[in-house]
Amino acid sequence: MERLLRRAHTARGPQREALLDAAILAGIPLARTLARRYHGRGVDNEDLDQVALEYLIKAVRNYQPTEDSDFRSYAVPTIRGGIRHHFRDHAWAVKLPRRLQEIQTQVQSVEAELAAELHRWPTRRELAEALDVEVCEVIEAEQARGCFQPSSLDAPLPNDAALNLGQLVRDPNDTYELVNQVNSLLPVVNELPDRDRLIFQRRFVDHRTQAEIGAEIGISQMQISRLLHSIMLRLRLALTS
Repeated sequence: MERLLRRAHTARGPQREALLDAAILAGIPLARTLARRYHGRGVDNEDLDQVALEYLIKAVRNYQPTEDSDFRSYAVPTIRGGIRHHFRDHAWAVKLPRRLQEIQTQVQSVEAELAAELHRWPTRRELAEALDVEVCEVIEAEQARGCFQPSSLDAPLPNDAALNLGQLVRDPNDTYELVNQVNSLLPVVNELPDRDRLIFQRRFVDHRTQAEIGAEIGISQMQISRLLHSIMLRLRLALTS
């Protein structure tokens, strides 16, 4: 691609267009590889591939080679930026304020860097300090992660195909039902082992991440995930019994 683009830079007319077209064809695997990293995040895969190809074409057309330049170093951030702009501008099922959208993107980028530096998953306060934002904004951005592709209310529950998610969502105006739910769950929560009750509180009252809870208790994030699944199953059974 580099050779084709350098030749195109000095060519004119049909020869230049032919060289640019050849460079675009050669870059298609790169664009698709970059798009594939964003598959499964709530946006149609074909749309992501198309966006990646569009920004590949822009990169090819706008590239101005110099003695020390490298097209790949120019194209990769261009294509990634185009994909991220597509998510930000078109992919939200629930429209968030622009600032929260930007913080969410920044959190996803900084988390991995801090984890590598700290040799553990960063806390929300550390993320907020790294991004120079308030902790509450990091929490809001994390809580909005499902806004690309919210769960269907018709989706069956993983452990009970006879029930769907919508059956567990109660009418907020039905105060009698709400009181009944609370009264049903309090004994179950009180009967949980101390560690399970602490995990439940940290996740749903303090809004900690699974990684943060695992670091506090001294077990892995995967173990926290399994324990939360078991706790929620007990609570679900209490509501449906």
